[in-house]
Amino acid sequence: YKYYTLMILKKINNKHIEEYLQNNSDFFIKNPSLLDKLEFPSASKEKTSKIVSFKDWIIGNLKNKQKDFIETAKHNYITQTKVHESIIHLLRQKNIKDFFNFLNTDLTKLFEVEIISLVTSEKKFSERYGQIFLNEKKINLIHRNDKNLILDATDESYNLYDNLEVKIYSNAIFSIDKFILGSPALLVFGSKTNHFIGKKAYDLIRFFSLVFENKFNSFVNE
Repeated sequence: YKYYTLMILKKINNKHIEEYLQNNSDFFIKNPSLLDKLEFPSASKEKTSKIVSFKDWIIGNLKNKQKDFIETAKHNYITQTKVHESIIHLLRQKNIKDFFNFLNTDLTKLFEVEIISLVTSEKKFSERYGQIFLNEKKINLIHRNDKNLILDATDESYNLYDNLEVKIYSNAIFSIDKFILGSPALLVFGSKTNHFIGKKAYDLIRFFSLVFENKFNSFVNE
């Protein structure tokens, strides 16, 4: 009997146990007393490993989730405050020169990014107001439907930030209405961090971009 028991144990490995638990998700519901006898890794984010009971593991996970929730809420509040503040200042600009100066300097500092700029194929316009120039063919590769926003890692093949000394790791790209300048244009936000990877603050950035587009259109057509 002992011999056969040992043979069975040798054949059972972690993978078998894992597969069994996945196929029997109600196992611990039917055998709750086992939870008091099992050991779990600490839910603490500290580097030092620690073994805890199931109860402590649950409590630790709940604390971490609550902390993450508070941090996310705090980030969203700060971001929302910054966007609303920036929109107020943007709408106060009296002429297009001050408008772009605010965009390229004050707003870049407020959003804590490396660059915020209009991207246009109109060379004279870009030189006059210090915006990014890119040929129309390249812009068309990036430009989506009007008012579309992309948040992603930077695609270096677009050559958007070739003239910057700092490497841009992630960016937000908003497609400006083609009818404003008579050619496709973009509003870009570039960061040297992963700031724009994922959907974090997507709605706020898009809202700001729509306000920018509207104000920009009023200056071009005044």
